[in-house]
Amino acid sequence: MSGPEHALLHRAAELLEAKKGLRLTVIDVTGSSVPTSYYLIASGENPIHVRALCHELLSKLPLAPLHAEGVKEGRWALLDYGDFVVHLFVEETRRFYDLEGLWPRDRVAPWRGLRPPSAGV
Repeated sequence: MSGPEHALLHRAAELLEAKKGLRLTVIDVTGSSVPTSYYLIASGENPIHVRALCHELLSKLPLAPLHAEGVKEGRWALLDYGDFVVHLFVEETRRFYDLEGLWPRDRVAPWRGLRPPSAGV
């Protein structure tokens, strides 16, 4: 995953890491029936932390999401940016839904294992 078309995804991951988001993971869903290219998943320590992660993205990314859900509740929030969707969970909810387990292992990677875009962010 590289190139300027993914700069926003990389920026979102950087913001989540800076705000102490936990277990950042990316799932490549290109070529599937899902109408996006990537899922970016992170956990927060509690609903307050999940809401803080959401607000960090909402206030600092240069593009507003096409759709947002669950921000107020803070147990599972979804921010849809078109080319990628951010899923933010409290850990218990993340384990229950296990989005990573729904996809083949070769499509799921820890965020730190990915190279940043060569175009820079």
